Amino acid sequence: MLSFISGMFRSNKTENTADLEEKYTRSSYAGAKGGRTISYDPTLIKALEDDHRNLISIFQRMWSEGHEKQNYRQLSQLLTQFKSGFQAHLIKENVRFYVYLEQALIGDAHTLQVVKDFRTDMNEIANAVVQFCKRYNHEAFTPEMARDFKMDYQKIGEALTRRTALEEKELYVLYQPS
Repeated sequence: MLSFISGMFRSNKTENTADLEEKYTRSSYAGAKGGRTISYDPTLIKALEDDHRNLISIFQRMWSEGHEKQNYRQLSQLLTQFKSGFQAHLIKENVRFYVYLEQALIGDAHTLQVVKDFRTDMNEIANAVVQFCKRYNHEAFTPEMARDFKMDYQKIGEALTRRTALEEKELYVLYQPS
């Protein structure tokens, strides 16, 4: 399903934020230093979970304040706010969380691969979410756009709900001081 969602919105024209972050965190600078490039932050997991709650709230408001009321100007503003918050969350997660875990788990090949798979999956979801936000960021909708928005909103919501629960239950527990 995630492949379907990400394929549905995929654009080959520009590199997405997650791809650029991946290149940055794997740059020769980080590797040349050797050892750790990111330190443990005891406030990071709470900050990431707070981001999740805030993003969920904005996402729900897209429906209740925008789509249901056919207030497409408000929907557009919420999409912009959601996209901005989502991308900021991804940067925090990619640069501070995933890089730290990859450093900390260097001796545990199996768990390290699981973390890398999580990161790859999240980047696919991120592509779909950003394309969703761009696609529907209009102040006027045709009836077809409204219908498509409803279907896409549900798919994105399901993917984000599953992913958020999985991250908080299975992945964030790996973030420990080393």
